[in-house]
Amino acid sequence: MPLAAAVHAHGEGGSKMRGPAMAAGLAPSDLALFGDPEWTNNAGAAFSAMFAQGLEGYTDDRLADGPGWITFDVTAIQCPVTVLHGGSDRIVDVIHARHTAELVPHAELVIFDHLGHFSITTKVVPAISNLLHR
Repeated sequence: MPLAAAVHAHGEGGSKMRGPAMAAGLAPSDLALFGDPEWTNNAGAAFSAMFAQGLEGYTDDRLADGPGWITFDVTAIQCPVTVLHGGSDRIVDVIHARHTAELVPHAELVIFDHLGHFSITTKVVPAISNLLHR
């Protein structure tokens, strides 16, 4: 019942991904980011698009994500990898980032204690820039 699980986790049509239902589970840094009108407009458009076809499309995407780690040999990764995570993330526990960094050879784990699930996105471009300059 993947669709039922998605409805439970995200609400009908992704309703738990918007408004007070979502804000209740966010780190202070995420709430601050949601206070930025430019970021909120862009995120709102992305969230709406994510659920434009209802939860069926979102569920199908998550099912497609599932087998990713077993379809290739993670230990064969040779390029530099940076694993970013917000230490204040209340949606995905930091244990997942630690596990990923342990699996990928020579991966660098960077945890920003004050950032959360969404506010960590502010560090993505600098991390990519850093990787490109190595």
